[in-house]
Amino acid sequence: MVVRIHHVGIATANIEDALQLYFNIFGCQPTKVLNVEKPGLSLRTAMLSLGSSHLQLIEPHVGPGIDELKARGEGTILEMALEVEDIEKFYEQMKALNIEPVNIMGEPISTKFLTASSGNRYFYLPQNKTRGTKVEIYQVVAEH
Repeated sequence: MVVRIHHVGIATANIEDALQLYFNIFGCQPTKVLNVEKPGLSLRTAMLSLGSSHLQLIEPHVGPGIDELKARGEGTILEMALEVEDIEKFYEQMKALNIEPVNIMGEPISTKFLTASSGNRYFYLPQNKTRGTKVEIYQVVAEH
């Protein structure tokens, strides 16, 4: 079962400038910037708390987000993450609907979930099954 929108991922060409903007406008607390490096993927990211939800700033260098940032510019929404109570149960529900969970690159995963550096669990739904929207399924195991 989906509990809430956990976060919305927003593209930026300069994460430091974007952080300063969101700190000034919304009073978000300073947060650390993480570097993510995987085959075919390089980005910098920061998660900002806004009430019970979050904004994830994403500065893409290689892989997903590059084309979207070039085409639509700064502030483009890249993804929406829906928090679930039990990601393994949600995975089974998706499989029953013939929806094969994928990673951020759109490649099928061989496990029921992936684990973020925070310890939280996630996977993505294929965009051809969500009418083009990049939807991340997210289970909080450890708060940031």
